[in-house]
Formats: sequence, C-alpha cells, structure tokens
Amino acid sequence: MNDFLELYGQCYYHRFEIRMIAADDIVFDAWTGAIIRNNLLYAADKVMLAKQSKTLREQIDTFPFKETHPLYKELKDGFPKGYVLTDFSHYDIQSSPVSIKKNEIFSFALILIGNFCEYKSYFFQAIRLMCERGLGKPQTPFLLLDIAEQSLSGESQIMAVAQTDLSQQLLYPVRLTDFTQKDEPDEFSEILVRYLTPVMLFRLKNKKNTQLSYQDKCNRFPSFYQLTRSALFRLQKLYTIYISDEEYYPALYDSELIETYLENAGHLLLQSTNMQYITLKNTQKKGKVNDMPLAGYVGEQVYSGYFRKYPALLQFMAEMGVGNETVYGMGKYEVKVK
Repeated sequence: MNDFLELYGQCYYHRFEIRMIAADDIVFDAWTGAIIRNNLLYAADKVMLAKQSKTLREQIDTFPFKETHPLYKELKDGFPKGYVLTDFSHYDIQSSPVSIKKNEIFSFALILIGNFCEYKSYFFQAIRLMCERGLGKPQTPFLLLDIAEQSLSGESQIMAVAQTDLSQQLLYPVRLTDFTQKDEPDEFSEILVRYLTPVMLFRLKNKKNTQLSYQDKCNRFPSFYQLTRSALFRLQKLYTIYISDEEYYPALYDSELIETYLENAGHLLLQSTNMQYITLKNTQKKGKVNDMPLAGYVGEQVYSGYFRKYPALLQFMAEMGVGNETVYGMGKYEVKVK
C-alpha cells in the first residue's frame, strides 16, 4: 500500500446479514433498497438511545463537525451516513415489481462503518420494528430469523434471533489493510469494473451553477479515474466522520498528495465497455410525489495499464458503494484484476 493510502489504514466496517420470512405473499412495487431504507428509518425514529434524549434516526442525521473543521462547509448540507444497505436477495434493476412468497426468506446486508458499530443493537431494534410493522403490498409482517456478523472469508456469528440479542462482541472487522498486498512490480495488466447497482458519480438535480463541471465534460461517463476519485473522497469523509474522532490530520486534505495518488488512474486505457443508464422506481407517499432520483449506470468496463496502487482502495470501498444514494443500495460495484 502506498504511503498516501496508509493514512487511512485504520478504516474498518462490520457487515451483518439479516434474514427474515414473509408472513404472506407480497410485492415490492419499487426499488428494494428504497423500501428497506425508508421503512428502516421510520422504525429508527421509534428507537430511543439509552441515556440520550434522541432517537436512532436523529443520531444517523446528526452532523458531527464544528464550523472550524476543514470539511464543514462541504458537508454541512449533506454528509455520508454511517450505514449502508446492500445485497438484497430480491431485486430487479429494471424496477419491475418483485414478488416474495409466503414463508420465503428475504435477506439483505447492513454495513456499519467505524464507530457507528456502537449503535448495532439499536439498528437491530429498528429491524425488529420494521418486521413487525410490515413491508410491501399489501403491508405484511415479517418474522426475523437472525442477524449474523460476517467476515471477508465467509465466517459468521449469529448476533441476534427473533426478539433476542445473543452477542455484543464483534469478531470480524473488515479493514482497508485486509485488501493490501506486499509490494509487487506494477506490471501492465487489465482490470474489470462491474457496476452491480446503479452508480451515479454526479448530482442528478439541476445545478444553480451552469458552468460545465469535470463530469459534464466527460458526458457524465463513470470512468476509472472518476470511480477511483469518488472512492477516495468517500473514504476520506467516512474516515474523518466515523474513524478519526474529529482529530485533524493535515495530510488527509493535502490536494497535492491526493492528485499525485490519483494521477495514474487517468492513464489507463478503456479496452471495452457495456454500460446502460437506468432509473429505478422510488417509494411513494400517499398524495405526494417522491422526486428523489434513483438512477445511474450498470454494466462492465475493462481497462488496461499500470494500476497496482488502486485495487486495495476500490475493493475495500466496493461494499460501501460510491456516488449518490448508497444508503439505498446504490453504487455497489466490484473490481477484478484480470
């Protein structure tokens, strides 16, 4: 791992798989990630934190920085949350209705980042409330089977079943250093990028500033450079909010170091691509139009060149996603060195 990426070596997250059973036949008539995210947040608004006069939902939305922080201005109107929902067992990226049969197991993964793992038991409570209240159409309760912490290598431990938490001790942190390799020659080779759920690396809503941005000039195409840049900047923000406890490390924000690290990402040659821009259906409230856009690119790209410094970053960030609306399960990708 190069010297710059070592600054983020303490980054980690924990992955939990949630399994639940439908009490009757139901239909998800919108993107599965939107249904789970919105219902989970509704439940999180009912979960009170111990010894605090705030709910889990309020904790999720609490902006932690003071005005003196170097990222305050950039993030005060929106910051990456400490959780991600991903790997839904039932979904359709073409946004057609998804059916779940009675007694069929539905599952998804909850990623908790850094110190947000301290709230795991409150997330478990919110998941139980979500199951009791019901999902889909018609709104139908689910039976929570279990919640299991999972490791990179496939090991797992059951953290909770039904209404009971079994363990508070986490065993399998996923760390950035898990993806790093010993120094090897940077040989010319190929890397495959596969976008599994829509990835959007620019803002969809109309901009007040009509001046062309870098993304506009690239026709908003998610290039390898843009993917790497977005992954690094997301890592930087997550590290600052959920790992570093507000300590200030000037090197993290050194633009010269950042650009030096990213420079070679723009030198790779695009060998092939098969991409599609799609829009997913969001959930709707009665009498209201939900204008939160859920759109982006899915498909594959193959690049060639010298890229040894990037796979560790990209593989670590793949579970947490990049771009817009990662809490909805957007922005999930995978990379493979060919």
